[in-house]
Amino acid sequence: MGLLAADSVARRINRESFLLLGGTAALLMQVAHPLVAAGVDQHSDFRRSPLRRLVRTVNTTFAIVFGERATAESALRRIGRSHAPVRGQAADGRAYRARDPHLMLWVQATLVLTSVRWYEAVMGPLSESERDAYWSEGKFFAGELGVPGDLFPPTYADLERYEEEMLRTAVAPDPSAKAVAHDVVRPYGWLPEVAYWPTDALSAALLPRALRDAFGLRFGIAERTFYRAVIVAIRALRPLLPQWITVVPQARRFEKAMAERREAA
Repeated sequence: MGLLAADSVARRINRESFLLLGGTAALLMQVAHPLVAAGVDQHSDFRRSPLRRLVRTVNTTFAIVFGERATAESALRRIGRSHAPVRGQAADGRAYRARDPHLMLWVQATLVLTSVRWYEAVMGPLSESERDAYWSEGKFFAGELGVPGDLFPPTYADLERYEEEMLRTAVAPDPSAKAVAHDVVRPYGWLPEVAYWPTDALSAALLPRALRDAFGLRFGIAERTFYRAVIVAIRALRPLLPQWITVVPQARRFEKAMAERREAA
């Protein structure tokens, strides 16, 4: 049922609604790469319809993780089709294309790293084998999109070393990347600045320090306090709230289908 094992680490982690709060940090990590930012700037409709773009991205991601095999494969093909025409030239003259396996690897790495860090902040540390399994599942999806196997860091620890190397070399926001990042964290210009402070604080907590500084996100006493308060609140409320709040809809449907199959067996 689906592309992953029923008890996969990806399904255990990605079922949690609170994980969505880390989405902005992952997006900022992605667009910190100037070539990724150029593609988003020149081809994405996120400025015109930020909410619709967000919902489409989230639904596609969850379809891959929790959908039946046909649904998941269709979502992967949809991503492939949408990326195929995305190509152009960055501000510094370098050519880019969305199907570049090095760029796809960076995007997948940001999703896995941010998800693990935010999940562990709330739920406690994963074991080394669980981290490796989650990265293996992420590698599988990226491989289906065209990233060759020999490009992947083998383990989660290797993935963290890859991140460090990328931050030293390729991932340094240029003016275009910073402009895209601003529009990512400020999708509605008519809202007052204070409305974005909670998202800024959470993003600052989850970003590597170099990117936090590059994007001008503060992480002082107020932001640190808020970050800890959010974690405490999620831990306290998660067991008390109904699943329609704490578990994403795609995961609820998957788990219901699995329960029905077990009862019918």
